[in-house]
Amino acid sequence: MVITTLIVISVRKGVSGLKLMLLGINITLFGGIIAVDPNSNLGGVEYIIALTGLIISIIGLEKHN
Repeated sequence: MVITTLIVISVRKGVSGLKLMLLGINITLFGGIIAVDPNSNLGGVEYIIALTGLIISIIGLEKHN
């Protein structure tokens, strides 16, 4: 929910595509670290977080400055 709100606000305000791509990469890394951790048991949410980061990165790549 928070991530979606952050993305909508950043796209409307005209944040550059590079910053949006960096945000997506950070979210992907965060989800990947949680997925690799053997002590975390979130039931697949970590993979959804990583996928969301990938989608945000693609949106940033497609955005024209």
